[in-house]
Amino acid sequence: MGYTGSVPDTAARRLDWMGAAACLGQQEIFDDPDRVHEARIICVARCPVRSQCLAYTKECERGLHRDQRDGVAAGLTHDERHRLDDTAVHRKDDGDPIKLDGSERCGTHIALLRHLWLDEPIDPKCWSGEVFREHGNRNARQRAAPAPRPAPPETARPKRRPRPPAKGDTPHERRIYSLWSTGASDLDIARRMAVSVPSVLRVRERLGLIANQADRQAS
Repeated sequence: MGYTGSVPDTAARRLDWMGAAACLGQQEIFDDPDRVHEARIICVARCPVRSQCLAYTKECERGLHRDQRDGVAAGLTHDERHRLDDTAVHRKDDGDPIKLDGSERCGTHIALLRHLWLDEPIDPKCWSGEVFREHGNRNARQRAAPAPRPAPPETARPKRRPRPPAKGDTPHERRIYSLWSTGASDLDIARRMAVSVPSVLRVRERLGLIANQADRQAS
């Protein structure tokens, strides 16, 4: 009896390669214009399907304007792909198209673009040039970045202004200070507060109050 079950579909599909792309799950890197070099590294050094990605991108973007392209794909920015595509629509404010004629000097940016666009091996000299350019661009961005604002001073709870020592810290001391400020003698203060004269004297000395005229005359 022959097998009557379903036959597994093992035929390769046109876009199966996308599952092996190194950029999966890292879209934020490929959409960030400040991380182009980081995206290039992923494409050039880590992606096993860059050739398929390049062919697919060229096919999908053929004839499109720069504004209809985005991000980094196959190691090339949307602007680079637009300028390298000789079928692309161009406007007056676009950058000049890049024409590759085989005279690109190794180690230059245009030579790197040639390798990437034509899916050629990238030699160490061209990649070293890319690394040096990225360092220069990074330094330029850091110099152009506005200086960070100084951190605001820590907001602290306003400190209570200390009460002048002469006025006392307790109701008893403040009462003595209040009477002393009227010119009352130690004896008068003691009588009005029903305390002893020595206790008034101790408080007055602790508060740094000089004796009033009556006390000085008595001494």
